[in-house]
Amino acid sequence: MVSYALAAAAFAAGLASAGNPHAHPRHAALHKAPPSNEASDVPVPEMANATCGCTTYTTTWYGEATWVPPPPSPPEEEEEKSTTTIVNVITTTATIYATHPESTSEAPKPPVYTPKAEEKSSSSSSSSSTSAAPAAPTYVEKPEAPAAKYEALPSYNAPAAKPQAPAAKLESPAAKPPVAAPPSYNAPISPNNSSKAAIAPTGNKWTMTYTPYTSSGACKDATAVHADIASIKAMGFSTVRLYATDCSGIQNVGSACASIGMKMIMGIYIDASGLLPAYAQLSELTSWGKTNGWDKVEMVVAGNEAVFNGYVSASELAGFVGDVKSAFKLAGYTGPVTTTEPLNIIQEYASTFCAAVDVIAANLHPFFNGGVVAADAGAFVKSQLESLSQACNGEKEAYCLETGWPSGGTANGVAVPGASQQKQAVDSIVNAIGSKSAIFSFENDGWKHPGDLGVEQFFGCSSIFSDLL
Repeated sequence: MVSYALAAAAFAAGLASAGNPHAHPRHAALHKAPPSNEASDVPVPEMANATCGCTTYTTTWYGEATWVPPPPSPPEEEEEKSTTTIVNVITTTATIYATHPESTSEAPKPPVYTPKAEEKSSSSSSSSSTSAAPAAPTYVEKPEAPAAKYEALPSYNAPAAKPQAPAAKLESPAAKPPVAAPPSYNAPISPNNSSKAAIAPTGNKWTMTYTPYTSSGACKDATAVHADIASIKAMGFSTVRLYATDCSGIQNVGSACASIGMKMIMGIYIDASGLLPAYAQLSELTSWGKTNGWDKVEMVVAGNEAVFNGYVSASELAGFVGDVKSAFKLAGYTGPVTTTEPLNIIQEYASTFCAAVDVIAANLHPFFNGGVVAADAGAFVKSQLESLSQACNGEKEAYCLETGWPSGGTANGVAVPGASQQKQAVDSIVNAIGSKSAIFSFENDGWKHPGDLGVEQFFGCSSIFSDLL
């Protein structure tokens, strides 16, 4: 009778759990064989009215059973059956909580399920599991790439160059010629550098600047160039200064100088296109010198106001000068190499320029000062030349590579342009410092842009020396 009653209760509990999807995993436990000990006699009606509050979880909870005991049995059976009831509850593998309809006791509430993703961060879990939380993934930071050090020349986006005659277009960028490594520009200045300034002007007329262009900017032919160089010699000058290699300038001027006994200052022009075209000119000049000799070359000037115009930086220009010196030395040239800028640019970057050049040079224009009258032009240039020498602590021979006065245009302060003013100014310069100055220039340059004051086209001064022709 007791066994049948217990089986009926188990069957009823199984039916109740079948309606609960959470009970299915452990529903089969209700079908296990009961223990050998007999359970207490539970009346069938009471069990039928019982409420099954069973819920099965993956974690088994242990403790005293909360099954409410049935009504009292006869005294003779109570002693031995009470113990049996406890054993039956404890040994049952399915945890069943039953309450009497009249009881207010609640079945123990199951623990709140916590997803594993949260469990690994909890430090106060009540679970008895010994599984360690998964280790946090280790993230290896990607190392940052080291900052690149750019030794190569940057791309120059300076304004377009002056409307000079266009240089020959290169099919492909000219590679730097194989030259020796440039010297360290922070090295102490060698006093032997000044010994390269072997310049022997004729009296107080050293140099006149020259460009082989017509007034429209076209290239002059060899015959016209030869006639111009002969005129410069007739004025009493011993040297002619070139700015670039275009229009076959080095070939035609070089040939004329050789035939009439003059010297020349070679020039490498740097414009908004940067240094690649300048390296092409360098290659052309050294090739010419290897073929024709260097006895007619008095100086080499790499760049003309390139820093002032924003075409290159001072350090880039100094580096280029170093390459020029090395290339010319390999080609057999032993004279001085320099560059030229306005005085204020030289003074600003004195440590950079003075260490790079053999002689120090600048373009010194009294007209653009605005506070100098034509009669004082010579004194002004001489004073500026002394300041130029002091920029290198007097350790470099100083030269003025461009100076003059315009014959037309608009006044700049007290500096007034005009034919008479030009003659007065140029005569003053020649008398004061002509042996170290390049007079600008042989003839007017109609191909140039007039500039802010409209004077750039009017520096030609051959007429001043017409009495000598």
